[in-house]
Amino acid sequence: GEKNCFIFDEYSLENDKTIHPDENVVENIKEFCGHRKAVYYNKQMQEATLIHFRTSEKDYRILNHFYSFIYFTSPTISNFYKRLIRDHIHYHDVIFCAASKIIHALQNEGFQKQHGFVMTDQEGGGGGFSSMHIRRGDFQWKDMRISGEEWYDNTKDYWMDNEILYITTDEKNKTFFEPLAKHYELRFLDDYEEVAGLSDLDPNYKGMIESVVASRGRIFVGTFPSSFSAYIGRLRGYYGMSGKSMWYGQKDHADEMQRWVDPRSVEGSLYSYREFPIG
Repeated sequence: GEKNCFIFDEYSLENDKTIHPDENVVENIKEFCGHRKAVYYNKQMQEATLIHFRTSEKDYRILNHFYSFIYFTSPTISNFYKRLIRDHIHYHDVIFCAASKIIHALQNEGFQKQHGFVMTDQEGGGGGFSSMHIRRGDFQWKDMRISGEEWYDNTKDYWMDNEILYITTDEKNKTFFEPLAKHYELRFLDDYEEVAGLSDLDPNYKGMIESVVASRGRIFVGTFPSSFSAYIGRLRGYYGMSGKSMWYGQKDHADEMQRWVDPRSVEGSLYSYREFPIG
């Protein structure tokens, strides 16, 4: 995914050519692919029973988002497939059901404690609490693994006084979160074992359940460059929540989602670092 881009173009398919007569289309393909080599969907692929994307070796991994790897030259077709992914390629209903129980409990608690805020339609169905993803354990970018004090200092301007913060994390030592716990009501997945019936579910669902819960926060703060945090951002976009309500905990990347960034302009970097508005 970092070396190639996959092009779906009706003219090229019908005429078995990779050169389009419309210069604007050619330029758009160049902009989308950037440093990557364009591979066109052709008649041979169309007639094949299946297309195998080789991923057994590191150099062939599609470590990329579908919308920044595949390019449809027709905006109508492009939007159709983005909506198809949004509406039909999603978690199992069991996962959403468990997550909704936790979200409901969090929102009820926020309302009952009257922490100065309630849910609003403007928040796309989110609100009543805010959320964080703090990745620690196997994070390979050591300079992004910041302390609990830094998490508090870097994010304190985003939260309301005594706000409920739901934290999804792989950090097992709860004392790590004490700088945040001094100022906010912290909640974790294990606080909702009974409410969500987690003991009856496949434990592999837990990360997915947490991503849905975190996606419904009034404000979400993630860990850069975690693809888990990034996907929570995409879910928020699917719900119609503004990118302005998502931040990152690392100072140098705090406002990544506060401005429009086109993946076509991120030459030489990993597309999976973050999600992009065009998705």
